[in-house]
Amino acid sequence: MRKLVVAALILTLLLPSVLADQNETQENLYTLVVPTYYDMLFVTGSFGSGTAARLQIDLAPTAAFNFDVGAGANYDLFAQTVTTALSVDANLNSLFLGTSGIGLNVDADISYKSYTLQLGGMQGFYGFGVDPLEFDTSIELNFSPYASVGIGRIYDISRLKELQLMMRHLDIEPTAERLKQAAMVRYRRNEYLNRFTDYTTENYVAYYQHLADAFGASQKMLDFLYIDQAQAYQFDVGRYAGMQYGWELEARLRPTIDYRWYRLDPKTHFILNLDLMGRYAAFAMDEQLYYYARVLLSPGMLSDGSTSFIFTTNVLGQVRYLPPNVPWYVDGSLSIDFDTTQATRKFQLNLGGRFNYMIHPLFIAYAGLELAVNDSFTTQSLLAFTAGGTIRLR
Repeated sequence: MRKLVVAALILTLLLPSVLADQNETQENLYTLVVPTYYDMLFVTGSFGSGTAARLQIDLAPTAAFNFDVGAGANYDLFAQTVTTALSVDANLNSLFLGTSGIGLNVDADISYKSYTLQLGGMQGFYGFGVDPLEFDTSIELNFSPYASVGIGRIYDISRLKELQLMMRHLDIEPTAERLKQAAMVRYRRNEYLNRFTDYTTENYVAYYQHLADAFGASQKMLDFLYIDQAQAYQFDVGRYAGMQYGWELEARLRPTIDYRWYRLDPKTHFILNLDLMGRYAAFAMDEQLYYYARVLLSPGMLSDGSTSFIFTTNVLGQVRYLPPNVPWYVDGSLSIDFDTTQATRKFQLNLGGRFNYMIHPLFIAYAGLELAVNDSFTTQSLLAFTAGGTIRLR
């Protein structure tokens, strides 16, 4: 009995240090950046279902003849190194000409960021891009380029947390090296799956086999392929959706040209904003409590026939309580907005909380609370209690 008591005391003393070592190991991987590259280009007809040419002859009530040709295209590019990231999402939604006329509809989001700047001895960054570019020959033009500079760096850690879940659900011994090697594959998932080939199955086989090999569990390739079909895994992965880590302060200069044909004169608005943003994401209580905060201040000038000062601000907060070894977690969120361009109300607040509980892998339940003040900048305010879930009976 005395030996059991002594052993229990030793485990009690060592357990916090073991958990701390595990958390420290995980934290070291939070800042892991894996170089990756992929691009895709698709071309199709723009008249629906891939149709590129349309000849129409009306038989009644009058004879008419119409002939149009049109095409669309989508291009995606993502190129990341340890210190830079370039993202291009460009869509030629429609380019057509014929008896119906000539039309063009495009939209694009382009961003480049480089973490090679040093500011006052701290890691800095600069960036530029277009967010968004929208053009339609008959409706609108929305063009908003930007340039930014800042310090710090925010990392996406949701995929790393997914890998830890996989190890637990598939009974793989958790080690820092296995986790790192798996992350080197997982972070390149889009590169694997979007490689140019006429047999896409090969991409999926290569990715999941390499992921299994990185875990040291080559024989479990099919388990990795279908793990997202497991109900318990689906629930647990929701704990870590959208998780980030780190901090960042950014200043962004953003001019905008906004044209709408249906707007009363003047149809074109010129806007110049200076976006000042700070973000912070971290854990507390041995990673049982996750919290994220963002503050955005955006003073600007609006020219729409007259020149006026505008100001918008947003405060966003999120907390997530993640107790270990229990089938539940709690989400909380807060959003506060102020916008001088709004007519009815210039202030709004949204507060929410949700308790998520897996009673059984086939029975997922939740209960929530929502508070909205001046919802969507209107005179409406509300308090709502929600509850529900899903259960499979047969």
